[in-house]
Amino acid sequence: MGWDVPDDWGSYYNNCSRCEAQYHASEGGCGCMDDLECQCGKAVWEGDDDHLRCTECHTGPRVEGNMKSATHCARKAHGTHIRPGDKYIRTVTFGYFPDGARTLSIQKQRIEKGPLWAVAEIIES
Repeated sequence: MGWDVPDDWGSYYNNCSRCEAQYHASEGGCGCMDDLECQCGKAVWEGDDDHLRCTECHTGPRVEGNMKSATHCARKAHGTHIRPGDKYIRTVTFGYFPDGARTLSIQKQRIEKGPLWAVAEIIES
């Protein structure tokens, strides 16, 4: 084990210029930019940290904006997972791509089943 590793293996370590993490040249990079997304989705980055831009769509990495959550009682069905009478949390997240579009994400999560779930269980029985 380890016989095929060259003697100078340790000299191929580099420090990332962006996050300063150490990585080996055989890894191809540190991966700190893997989770960054641009507007076109290709994420081919160039530039420094202060002015990082995608070469395809010329936008910066997505910036997470404000998030607002509120509890609601459903008056109508929201897909198949939230029925009338259910209590759910609605979370709205704003964001934007520098020099690009603004984004809006809405998520709903049921926190308490309403009375219609009991009726549905009786009908299904």
